[in-house]
Amino acid sequence: MVTAGPDPDAAAVRFDRLVAAGAVPASPSDAERAILAVACHRAPYLCALLARDPTRLARVAADPYLAREKPRDALAGQLAAWLAGGPPPPGVPPEPAVAPAAIDGADLAARLRGLRGDEIVRLGVREFAGGRGAEIGRELSRLAEVCFDAAIAHARAALVARHGEPRWRDADGARQPLSLAVIGMGKLGGEELNFCSDVDVLYVYDSDDGEAGDLSLHEFATRWCRRVTAALSDVTEDDIVFRVDLRLRPEGSRGPIANSLLSLERYYEAWGRPWERQAWLKARACAGNRALGERAIAMLEPFVYPRHISPSILDEVADLNRRIKAEIDSGGFERGFDVKNGIGGIREIEFFAQALQLIHAGRRPELRTRSTLATLDQLLFAGLITDAEQRALVDAYRLLRHVEHALQLDSGRQTQRLPSDPDELARFARRLDYPDAATFVADLRRHTAAVARLFATLGDDEPPPREIAVLLAPDATPDAVRDALAHLGFRDPEAAAHQLDYAKRKPASPLGPTARGAAARIAPDLLAEISACPDPDQALTFVADLIGKRGAWSALWQLFADNRSLMRLVVSLFGTSAYLGRQFVRHPELIDALVQTGRARSRRSGDELRAEVHRRLASLAPDDREAHWSALAEFKNEQVLRVGLADIAGDLDPLDVCAELTAIADVCLEAACRLVDEDMRRAYGAPPGPIAVLGLGKLGGRELGYASDLDIVFVYDGGDGTWPTRFAQRLVGALHALHPGGRLYEADTRLRPEGQKGLLVSSLDGWMRYHRDSAQLWERQALIKLRPVAGDAVLGARVRDAAHRAVWIDARDRPADIAAAIRDMRGRIERELGGGPDDIDIKAGRGGLIDVEFAAQAVQLAHGAAHPALRVTGTVPALRSAAATGALAPPLAEELIDAYRYLRALEHRLRIVHDRSEHRLPRDARERDALARRMGFADGNVLISDYRRRAEAVRAAFDAVLAAL
Repeated sequence: MVTAGPDPDAAAVRFDRLVAAGAVPASPSDAERAILAVACHRAPYLCALLARDPTRLARVAADPYLAREKPRDALAGQLAAWLAGGPPPPGVPPEPAVAPAAIDGADLAARLRGLRGDEIVRLGVREFAGGRGAEIGRELSRLAEVCFDAAIAHARAALVARHGEPRWRDADGARQPLSLAVIGMGKLGGEELNFCSDVDVLYVYDSDDGEAGDLSLHEFATRWCRRVTAALSDVTEDDIVFRVDLRLRPEGSRGPIANSLLSLERYYEAWGRPWERQAWLKARACAGNRALGERAIAMLEPFVYPRHISPSILDEVADLNRRIKAEIDSGGFERGFDVKNGIGGIREIEFFAQALQLIHAGRRPELRTRSTLATLDQLLFAGLITDAEQRALVDAYRLLRHVEHALQLDSGRQTQRLPSDPDELARFARRLDYPDAATFVADLRRHTAAVARLFATLGDDEPPPREIAVLLAPDATPDAVRDALAHLGFRDPEAAAHQLDYAKRKPASPLGPTARGAAARIAPDLLAEISACPDPDQALTFVADLIGKRGAWSALWQLFADNRSLMRLVVSLFGTSAYLGRQFVRHPELIDALVQTGRARSRRSGDELRAEVHRRLASLAPDDREAHWSALAEFKNEQVLRVGLADIAGDLDPLDVCAELTAIADVCLEAACRLVDEDMRRAYGAPPGPIAVLGLGKLGGRELGYASDLDIVFVYDGGDGTWPTRFAQRLVGALHALHPGGRLYEADTRLRPEGQKGLLVSSLDGWMRYHRDSAQLWERQALIKLRPVAGDAVLGARVRDAAHRAVWIDARDRPADIAAAIRDMRGRIERELGGGPDDIDIKAGRGGLIDVEFAAQAVQLAHGAAHPALRVTGTVPALRSAAATGALAPPLAEELIDAYRYLRALEHRLRIVHDRSEHRLPRDARERDALARRMGFADGNVLISDYRRRAEAVRAAFDAVLAAL
């Protein structure tokens, strides 16, 4: 455990101290060994925390979130257990919290410090076990939030017991209980805390109009906030919870500790300064009365994000830039480099992003993000930075935050400075898995130099590389062009030269003088943007293909000349997403949707989508069916583009992407059914009875991906089936057909009774009879996801109710038989579809999506009869219901949900980045690296290592679920 590692001698000393403190069990578990290895070899501060409380190691090792992100609710439950009487035994669910006033302030602070110690150990292990920095920052921020909430509740109860209930008068004169909001600023607001961060906060209360017994409301709020601050900030022999920094409040350290909503508004209206506008970019209601905090943030939105850019704002950015540069620590590596304040450090990255927010976010709400990484994503997809710039800043930020975390886990102190002693620096480098200090410093210099270059050009237009002039020179030799392309990073200079020559010589239509002038102005910047893409070969290919589209390129030259950020966005799209790039080239008219996407919300409700489809189709001639189908296909492609851009920019959770794509499909199916129904009625008269279209699979579960087929079945009631069969055939054909506006969907009807051998449409009686008498277990499993999606709603509800009876009422499969059948089916799928030893199939392979889906469906089949709450179509809702009803242990359910979210994100990225409809990770190292970056990993090797670890955990969870049936 301690004989091998970056510093075995020091590790052995630390281990002996832990043994002497009684913190090491005689036979440590695997999890305990892993924690001890990290603490002794890489994070000495964790040794101090383990020695301080000898029971801590067992608790942390038993934490189900040792290897994954802990949700806020789970952390709040853990704190409740601490407040109920101290540290909970490992694996024991938390008891309800005691009344806030039942413990005194010192006891509260001690219990908060106990929870904090456990969490620092858990998160320190995650940091060195490949946990992504963004997750660690979020979890530390959640820890601060729940601690603030507990301190607020305790302090309020104590003050009310002494002074009485504080109440304020609302606009109607009614007396309301006084509430307090904690607004997180800085790293707390951005959910980016490090292990020893201060927490920058402002305290806001409702109003000064009222009283609290013998105190004014301001006096009560002041005492309230002082108690909260002390509970977190007081230093004892058990360390501290968090240092609370209040200097960002109005008037700084001279101002009142708490402000009413009105006084906050008056201060910023009259006295708000540029640096305060920058500070409020990260403001977030993080504890206390969050609704009150959100009101404060919304109230100050015009101050933080002025809609009209004036010269004064540009001057403010320049002044802030000069102030940051003046405060930068220029110390070199030989004196101990400061990863936060040094040249090219964290602070320069943060300011780079915030400066662009200050300038542009007033008119572009999508840029109003709080975390640095999310802001850089949004700046990329707003066309304000290139992909190469975003990648350089993101890679540097991740490395610097990891180094910062490692420094603080070394000593437990708030430091960002590297050791200046060569031997200490070498040991520190080995803790980060570098072979020596020189390799570590070289890597750090490379990243910080890239940041410094970008920071130095903030607000300036960087000239394109000289190689661009070679590419545009009419007399450049082929060898010179190929050399320039190779120098610019093209993988295949020969092919790129061919594409460039095609683009120069063969536009689909002659350019007029205006377009020629625009082309001359924009060509150098266009080539510079292409060369800065993550995949310049792909981007150039798409640009050349677009030039070949008749009539498209002439208009785009002028549009790009007038809107450089749009040009950057299109090129970034081409170099980032093969899927969206190909869609764009096929349908250049999507440029209008791309322009609108920057102003559109990431999420749109089904009603909003239906209204938009109705508006578009209603404007067309009723008898022009080609126009209707084309308009519907254009609508679908535009909406998928909206979702794809929001997904890449980080606006949508993987499950949100599924929900948005499903909503689009639902609306398109409904409209398609109406069009086919109208045509059928004109040709054959009214149908003899109603027809319902039922969704199954990912459509039924509201879990569609970018390339998902639509699993649908048709059920009718009345007549001989001729009319419904023609209806179904026309609908499937129209969905698949290539319309001028694009293709809609591939429909898969194989889940109908008897599969491909069965009739395309089923009568209601026949459908019910088949599933009652003949359906096999796998068919009942498929029916779990059945959902009416189009056609007659009443008939659809009858079919859904019949499906519920077939799955949960009439069928009485024993849980053991269900488990055996599910395990057999899963094994067969893995053998037949999971790929060879060198393939990683995230769907059918070991520990893939099917493991999670089948685990959820097994629980539903086994317990759905007794628990109606389990009769849901989605995988995540099923797992949540299973945990709520006791059919599945909550930690196991959370583990499967977390895995499902991760796997769906990976599936989405495979389609977006590589335009792959399959579920196998790319074998090519460069493709893996591109996919890894979009998943938040440093490179493809880290991604593969993380995936394999997660897949094994998923398979273990799958086995545990089936074993418990």
